[in-house]
Amino acid sequence: MPNTPLLARDLRSALAEKRVEVFYQPIFDLATWSPIALPVGVEALSRWRHRAVGDVPPSRFIQIAHDRGFLDEVDTHVVTTAGWQVGAWRTAGHEVGLSINAAAIHFLERADSPDYVEIVLAHLRALRIPPHLLTVEIIESPAPQFITEMADGLARLREAGIAISVDDFGAGDTTLEMLERLDVDEVKIDRSLIIREDAESDEIISAVVEVAHRRGMRVVAEGIETPAHLDKARRCGCDRGQGFLLARPMPAAGVDRLLAGLPLRDYSAG
Repeated sequence: MPNTPLLARDLRSALAEKRVEVFYQPIFDLATWSPIALPVGVEALSRWRHRAVGDVPPSRFIQIAHDRGFLDEVDTHVVTTAGWQVGAWRTAGHEVGLSINAAAIHFLERADSPDYVEIVLAHLRALRIPPHLLTVEIIESPAPQFITEMADGLARLREAGIAISVDDFGAGDTTLEMLERLDVDEVKIDRSLIIREDAESDEIISAVVEVAHRRGMRVVAEGIETPAHLDKARRCGCDRGQGFLLARPMPAAGVDRLLAGLPLRDYSAG
Protein backbone atom coordinates (compact mmCIF):
# COMPACT_ATOMS: atom_id res chain seq x y z
CA MET A 1 0.00 0.00 0.00
CA PRO A 2 1.47 3.42 -0.95
CA ASN A 3 2.29 5.84 1.86
CA THR A 4 -0.22 8.46 2.99
CA PRO A 5 1.04 11.43 0.89
CA LEU A 6 0.88 9.32 -2.29
CA LEU A 7 -2.57 7.99 -1.42
CA ALA A 8 -3.78 11.53 -0.72
CA ARG A 9 -2.52 12.67 -4.11
CA ASP A 10 -4.10 9.71 -5.88
CA LEU A 11 -7.38 10.17 -4.01
CA ARG A 12 -7.60 13.78 -5.14
CA SER A 13 -7.04 12.63 -8.71
CA ALA A 14 -9.66 9.90 -8.35
CA LEU A 15 -12.19 12.43 -7.08
CA ALA A 16 -11.46 14.80 -9.96
CA GLU A 17 -11.86 11.95 -12.44
CA LYS A 18 -14.98 10.60 -10.67
CA ARG A 19 -13.32 7.25 -9.95
CA VAL A 20 -14.55 7.17 -6.35
CA GLU A 21 -17.68 5.06 -6.69
CA VAL A 22 -20.87 5.15 -4.66
CA PHE A 23 -22.39 1.81 -3.66
CA TYR A 24 -25.78 1.46 -2.00
CA GLN A 25 -26.75 -0.99 0.72
CA PRO A 26 -30.53 -1.47 0.71
CA ILE A 27 -32.48 -1.05 3.95
CA PHE A 28 -35.71 -3.01 4.41
CA ASP A 29 -38.83 -2.96 6.56
CA LEU A 30 -38.35 -6.08 8.69
CA ALA A 31 -42.07 -6.61 9.24
CA THR A 32 -42.64 -7.18 5.53
CA TRP A 33 -39.24 -8.35 4.28
CA SER A 34 -39.05 -11.27 1.88
CA PRO A 35 -36.54 -12.08 -0.88
CA ILE A 36 -38.69 -10.05 -3.31
CA ALA A 37 -39.27 -7.07 -1.00
CA LEU A 38 -38.48 -3.55 -2.19
CA PRO A 39 -36.12 -1.43 -0.08
CA VAL A 40 -37.42 1.51 1.92
CA GLY A 41 -34.03 3.18 1.72
CA VAL A 42 -30.35 2.84 0.90
CA GLU A 43 -27.16 3.73 2.73
CA ALA A 44 -24.61 5.44 0.49
CA LEU A 45 -21.11 3.96 0.81
CA SER A 46 -17.98 5.27 -0.91
CA ARG A 47 -15.67 2.83 -2.69
CA TRP A 48 -12.23 3.52 -4.18
CA ARG A 49 -10.35 1.04 -6.31
CA HIS A 50 -6.77 2.30 -6.63
CA ARG A 51 -5.30 1.65 -10.06
CA ALA A 52 -2.16 0.05 -8.65
CA VAL A 53 -3.15 -1.55 -5.34
CA GLY A 54 -6.85 -2.32 -5.76
CA ASP A 55 -9.54 -1.58 -3.19
CA VAL A 56 -8.58 0.90 -0.46
CA PRO A 57 -10.65 0.49 2.74
CA PRO A 58 -13.07 3.41 3.19
CA SER A 59 -11.85 3.89 6.76
CA ARG A 60 -8.37 4.55 5.35
CA PHE A 61 -9.17 6.99 2.57
CA ILE A 62 -11.85 8.85 4.56
CA GLN A 63 -9.31 9.43 7.36
CA ILE A 64 -6.72 10.59 4.82
CA ALA A 65 -9.21 13.04 3.30
CA HIS A 66 -10.08 14.38 6.75
CA ASP A 67 -6.47 14.75 7.85
CA ARG A 68 -5.49 16.42 4.57
CA GLY A 69 -8.41 18.83 4.62
CA PHE A 70 -10.48 17.67 1.66
CA LEU A 71 -13.14 15.48 3.25
CA ASP A 72 -15.73 18.02 2.06
CA GLU A 73 -14.81 17.05 -1.50
CA VAL A 74 -15.46 13.38 -0.76
CA ASP A 75 -18.74 14.19 0.99
CA THR A 76 -19.88 16.46 -1.83
CA HIS A 77 -19.11 13.78 -4.42
CA VAL A 78 -21.00 11.09 -2.47
CA VAL A 79 -24.01 13.29 -1.65
CA THR A 80 -24.27 14.65 -5.19
CA THR A 81 -23.92 11.23 -6.82
CA ALA A 82 -26.27 9.46 -4.42
CA GLY A 83 -28.70 12.35 -4.34
CA TRP A 84 -28.95 12.45 -8.11
CA GLN A 85 -29.59 8.70 -8.12
CA VAL A 86 -32.34 8.93 -5.49
CA GLY A 87 -33.90 11.71 -7.57
CA ALA A 88 -33.83 9.44 -10.62
CA TRP A 89 -35.49 6.62 -8.69
CA ARG A 90 -38.13 9.07 -7.47
CA THR A 91 -38.82 10.22 -11.02
CA ALA A 92 -39.31 6.55 -11.93
CA GLY A 93 -41.91 6.22 -9.17
CA HIS A 94 -39.78 4.81 -6.32
CA GLU A 95 -39.57 6.76 -3.04
CA VAL A 96 -36.23 5.50 -1.73
CA GLY A 97 -34.76 7.15 1.36
CA LEU A 98 -31.06 8.03 1.40
CA SER A 99 -28.80 7.63 4.44
CA ILE A 100 -25.47 9.46 4.48
CA ASN A 101 -22.70 8.96 7.05
CA ALA A 102 -21.19 11.88 8.93
CA ALA A 103 -18.30 11.49 11.38
CA ALA A 104 -19.11 13.31 14.61
CA ILE A 105 -15.97 15.44 14.70
CA HIS A 106 -16.33 16.52 11.08
CA PHE A 107 -20.01 17.31 11.61
CA LEU A 108 -19.11 19.57 14.53
CA GLU A 109 -16.58 21.41 12.40
CA ARG A 110 -19.23 22.25 9.80
CA ALA A 111 -22.51 22.50 11.71
CA ASP A 112 -21.31 25.58 13.61
CA SER A 113 -21.56 27.52 10.35
CA PRO A 114 -24.83 29.51 10.15
CA ASP A 115 -25.01 28.64 6.45
CA TYR A 116 -24.63 24.87 6.93
CA VAL A 117 -28.31 23.90 6.85
CA GLU A 118 -29.02 26.19 3.92
CA ILE A 119 -26.13 24.63 1.99
CA VAL A 120 -27.57 21.16 2.65
CA LEU A 121 -31.06 22.26 1.60
CA ALA A 122 -29.70 23.95 -1.52
CA HIS A 123 -28.08 20.64 -2.51
CA LEU A 124 -31.41 18.86 -2.01
CA ARG A 125 -33.32 21.44 -4.04
CA ALA A 126 -30.81 21.20 -6.88
CA LEU A 127 -31.22 17.43 -6.88
CA ARG A 128 -35.02 17.70 -6.50
CA ILE A 129 -35.08 15.59 -3.35
CA PRO A 130 -37.54 16.42 -0.53
CA PRO A 131 -35.76 16.73 2.84
CA HIS A 132 -37.76 13.87 4.40
CA LEU A 133 -35.96 11.39 2.13
CA LEU A 134 -32.55 12.23 3.65
CA THR A 135 -31.17 10.72 6.85
CA VAL A 136 -27.85 11.93 8.25
CA GLU A 137 -26.15 9.15 10.22
CA ILE A 138 -23.89 10.36 13.01
CA ILE A 139 -21.29 7.69 13.69
CA GLU A 140 -21.23 6.98 17.42
CA SER A 141 -18.00 8.44 18.75
CA PRO A 142 -15.76 7.01 21.48
CA ALA A 143 -16.42 10.36 23.17
CA PRO A 144 -20.23 10.47 23.68
CA GLN A 145 -20.18 14.16 24.59
CA PHE A 146 -19.77 14.89 20.88
CA ILE A 147 -23.38 13.84 20.33
CA THR A 148 -24.71 16.27 22.92
CA GLU A 149 -22.39 19.01 21.61
CA MET A 150 -23.99 18.54 18.19
CA ALA A 151 -27.49 19.22 19.53
CA ASP A 152 -27.92 22.66 17.92
CA GLY A 153 -26.73 21.54 14.50
CA LEU A 154 -28.87 18.41 14.65
CA ALA A 155 -31.92 20.42 15.69
CA ARG A 156 -31.53 22.76 12.73
CA LEU A 157 -31.41 19.85 10.30
CA ARG A 158 -34.45 18.21 11.91
CA GLU A 159 -36.40 21.48 11.72
CA ALA A 160 -35.70 21.44 7.99
CA GLY A 161 -37.26 17.97 7.73
CA ILE A 162 -34.05 15.89 7.59
CA ALA A 163 -33.92 12.79 9.79
CA ILE A 164 -31.01 12.20 12.18
CA SER A 165 -29.71 8.73 13.03
CA VAL A 166 -27.21 7.53 15.64
CA ASP A 167 -25.13 4.89 13.86
CA ASP A 168 -23.31 1.88 15.36
CA PHE A 169 -25.18 2.06 18.67
CA GLY A 170 -23.64 -0.45 21.05
CA ALA A 171 -20.14 -0.21 19.62
CA GLY A 172 -19.16 2.90 21.58
CA ASP A 173 -19.95 4.52 24.90
CA THR A 174 -23.41 5.96 24.32
CA THR A 175 -25.74 4.69 27.05
CA LEU A 176 -29.49 4.20 27.30
CA GLU A 177 -29.54 7.19 29.64
CA MET A 178 -27.98 9.32 26.90
CA LEU A 179 -30.42 7.91 24.36
CA GLU A 180 -33.23 9.18 26.59
CA ARG A 181 -31.88 12.71 26.12
CA LEU A 182 -31.06 12.64 22.41
CA ASP A 183 -33.44 14.30 19.97
CA VAL A 184 -32.93 12.03 16.97
CA ASP A 185 -35.19 10.06 14.65
CA GLU A 186 -33.38 6.74 14.35
CA VAL A 187 -31.00 4.40 16.15
CA LYS A 188 -28.92 1.84 14.25
CA ILE A 189 -27.97 -1.20 16.32
CA ASP A 190 -24.35 -2.17 15.69
CA ARG A 191 -23.60 -5.50 14.03
CA SER A 192 -21.62 -6.62 17.09
CA LEU A 193 -24.87 -6.89 19.07
CA ILE A 194 -26.86 -8.51 16.26
CA ILE A 195 -24.39 -11.36 15.71
CA ARG A 196 -23.97 -12.24 19.40
CA GLU A 197 -25.67 -15.48 20.42
CA ASP A 198 -26.57 -14.82 24.03
CA ALA A 199 -29.53 -13.68 26.08
CA GLU A 200 -27.71 -10.54 27.27
CA SER A 201 -27.47 -9.09 23.76
CA ASP A 202 -31.19 -9.76 23.24
CA GLU A 203 -31.92 -7.88 26.45
CA ILE A 204 -29.72 -4.94 25.41
CA ILE A 205 -31.34 -4.65 21.98
CA SER A 206 -34.84 -4.97 23.42
CA ALA A 207 -34.06 -2.22 25.95
CA VAL A 208 -32.78 0.08 23.19
CA VAL A 209 -35.91 -0.63 21.15
CA GLU A 210 -38.15 0.12 24.14
CA VAL A 211 -36.49 3.48 24.80
CA ALA A 212 -36.36 4.39 21.12
CA HIS A 213 -40.00 3.55 20.43
CA ARG A 214 -41.13 5.40 23.53
CA ARG A 215 -39.36 8.47 22.19
CA GLY A 216 -40.71 8.08 18.65
CA MET A 217 -37.50 6.77 17.06
CA ARG A 218 -37.24 3.90 14.61
CA VAL A 219 -34.63 1.19 15.12
CA VAL A 220 -32.49 -0.33 12.37
CA ALA A 221 -30.55 -3.57 12.83
CA GLU A 222 -27.18 -3.63 11.06
CA GLY A 223 -25.18 -6.67 10.00
CA ILE A 224 -28.01 -9.15 9.37
CA GLU A 225 -26.08 -11.98 7.72
CA THR A 226 -27.98 -15.16 8.65
CA PRO A 227 -31.61 -16.21 9.19
CA ALA A 228 -30.83 -16.35 12.93
CA HIS A 229 -29.75 -12.69 12.87
CA LEU A 230 -32.97 -11.78 11.07
CA ASP A 231 -35.06 -13.68 13.61
CA LYS A 232 -33.23 -11.95 16.44
CA ALA A 233 -33.75 -8.46 14.99
CA ARG A 234 -37.45 -9.14 14.52
CA ARG A 235 -37.84 -10.78 17.92
CA CYS A 236 -36.26 -7.79 19.66
CA GLY A 237 -38.59 -5.37 17.87
CA CYS A 238 -36.28 -3.70 15.32
CA ASP A 239 -38.20 -1.84 12.61
CA ARG A 240 -35.74 -1.98 9.74
CA GLY A 241 -32.65 -3.93 8.82
CA GLN A 242 -29.71 -4.20 6.50
CA GLY A 243 -27.01 -6.79 5.96
CA PHE A 244 -25.67 -9.36 3.54
CA LEU A 245 -28.61 -11.74 4.05
CA LEU A 246 -31.03 -9.06 2.88
CA ALA A 247 -28.83 -7.41 0.24
CA ARG A 248 -25.15 -6.63 -0.19
CA PRO A 249 -23.87 -3.15 -1.06
CA MET A 250 -24.30 -2.71 -4.80
CA PRO A 251 -23.92 -0.15 -7.57
CA ALA A 252 -26.95 1.85 -8.65
CA ALA A 253 -27.64 -0.67 -11.42
CA GLY A 254 -28.18 -3.34 -8.77
CA VAL A 255 -30.77 -1.22 -6.98
CA ASP A 256 -32.42 -0.59 -10.36
CA ARG A 257 -32.84 -4.36 -10.73
CA LEU A 258 -34.08 -4.71 -7.16
CA LEU A 259 -36.71 -2.02 -7.68
CA ALA A 260 -37.77 -3.66 -10.94
CA GLY A 261 -38.17 -7.05 -9.25
CA LEU A 262 -35.38 -8.62 -11.31
CA PRO A 263 -32.79 -11.15 -10.05
CA LEU A 264 -29.62 -9.57 -8.68
CA ARG A 265 -26.14 -10.17 -9.96
CA ASP A 266 -23.42 -11.17 -7.50
CA TYR A 267 -22.14 -7.94 -5.97
CA SER A 268 -20.09 -9.70 -3.29
CA ALA A 269 -17.02 -7.61 -4.16
CA GLY A 270 -18.88 -4.59 -2.81
